[in-house]
Amino acid sequence: MSNHYLKCQGAINEFLAKKFQTEEEIWDFFIRSSSSLLNSIAATYFEADEKKRMLSIKNSIGPVGEDISGVSFPYEGIVGWCADTKKPIIVNDVETDTRFSKKMDFGSGFKTKSIVAVPCMVDNELLGVIEFINSMNGEFSEADLALATTLASFVSQKVYIARLRGTINKLNLKGESTINNLSGGFIGVDIEQKVIFFNPKAQEIFEVGTEYLNKNIMDLMELCPDIVNVIGDVLKQDKIVRRQDFKCSVNGKEKIIGYSSMNIKGVEGENMGAGMIFQDITHL
Repeated sequence: MSNHYLKCQGAINEFLAKKFQTEEEIWDFFIRSSSSLLNSIAATYFEADEKKRMLSIKNSIGPVGEDISGVSFPYEGIVGWCADTKKPIIVNDVETDTRFSKKMDFGSGFKTKSIVAVPCMVDNELLGVIEFINSMNGEFSEADLALATTLASFVSQKVYIARLRGTINKLNLKGESTINNLSGGFIGVDIEQKVIFFNPKAQEIFEVGTEYLNKNIMDLMELCPDIVNVIGDVLKQDKIVRRQDFKCSVNGKEKIIGYSSMNIKGVEGENMGAGMIFQDITHL
């Protein structure tokens, strides 16, 4: 088993054992752990804005790491070349490479000798660039470049997934807030027939609390069989009904429920479940 594989597997296992609260924590842990594996003196994560062709230093460790944090600049230097071409690069003598820019060294007082720069990609989308500076071994090796590229790919996927989850959570919270503030009742179930929405107005109309949330739709039979029939028709037959009504006994009182049924769609338009929006129209 190769040393490269062992290092990658060890770093991935360590990463998976961690719990991160923010994307910044992910990148900070990544540059620290991978910098140690590559024996680099410094490391930086540059966030990329492809439309503006700008790089911003989000996380940096090393002798001047804190001093350069937050600095932004257009694509330039070896890191800019990496962002532009989306290709990893190793340069062991920056003084002889025409792509190298001395601006950062001039401003920070740090002396760059060797660089490994790796694009952080998901499909063809550039998240940023990881740069490792000055190998404690004198030079970076092709094995170092391969290790950095593999780990950057793994962490980029994890960051991208974390972003998607964050977006979905925000959408769910927004949707839940909207549903809870509807003037009418709303009951919704997912594809697995679990009740995921039972808003306050629905609780008021049927004179119950939150006890039906996360229960199977069949549990609603004891509340009102027509609810199960209406939502079940959407789930099983994709049968959507507009402005119909049914009668239901609620704690000994007969109520007339005016309703419409619907599909519950996901972010990309896929069916996620079914729902019923309704009102008590007994006295109308």
